[in-house]
Amino acid sequence: MFVFLFLYAIIYPQSQLKKIRMQRMAKLKAMERRHGYKVLTMIHRREAISFFGLPAYQFIDEEDAEQILRWIRKYRNYPLELILHTPGGQLHASIQIARALKNHPKKTRVLIPHYSMSGGTIIALAADEIVMDKDAVIGPIDPQVGDLMRGLFPAPSWIYAAEMKKENAEDVTLVMSDISRKALKLTRNVAMELLEGKIIPVSGRENSLDEIVEKLVSGEMIHSTPLSAAEAKEIGLSVSTDFPEDVHEFMKLFRPVKRNVEYVE
Repeated sequence: MFVFLFLYAIIYPQSQLKKIRMQRMAKLKAMERRHGYKVLTMIHRREAISFFGLPAYQFIDEEDAEQILRWIRKYRNYPLELILHTPGGQLHASIQIARALKNHPKKTRVLIPHYSMSGGTIIALAADEIVMDKDAVIGPIDPQVGDLMRGLFPAPSWIYAAEMKKENAEDVTLVMSDISRKALKLTRNVAMELLEGKIIPVSGRENSLDEIVEKLVSGEMIHSTPLSAAEAKEIGLSVSTDFPEDVHEFMKLFRPVKRNVEYVE
């Protein structure tokens, strides 16, 4: 009985995953036909079906970058559409994906059904077109700096702490402040690079590229600030809310870990 239960715990979740992946592939092929793009997804969420039933926490990392860059190279002669659902992740991986997307010779667009924060926002800025559900959000891109012992904190906050304490600041605070200044400079330069030529007039005035980048990078907002499509437009980003409904249908094929919300479909 123990052997049977052990095998069931391994085989059943994997068989369910395989079934759901086949359904997802069918949906993606149908979306490619309707949208006229080659479609890729980067979905980071906890799923109820996983190895031994244990959910995995996911974020943007170098493996995501490697796979997406391979996809961009393979379809260099096609317009590309990237469906993003992510809390963010590694800065260098996000920048690598964003630059590859920006340099793609054909049209690119990013679809955000629910949220694409931090590194996900950096990637979205690279696309020719950002399409958000009207209730979806993006977020600030101020880099997070720290270590395993102290945790991650916004780069502007490390600089603020060092400036406030001055000669009384600990060595580690001074080091983190130095790293933070360099991380902010990198992020500002990348944001300028990605947004060049994409700024739209707002309410009769045109926000400068510097103003928009500063809004996203400076730490003026806390890192988890949710910026709606309307708010993203207000600061000058080119965002559409003409969101395709079939993407929401596709997202239903991801099974959430929590079942606190129920309704009859």
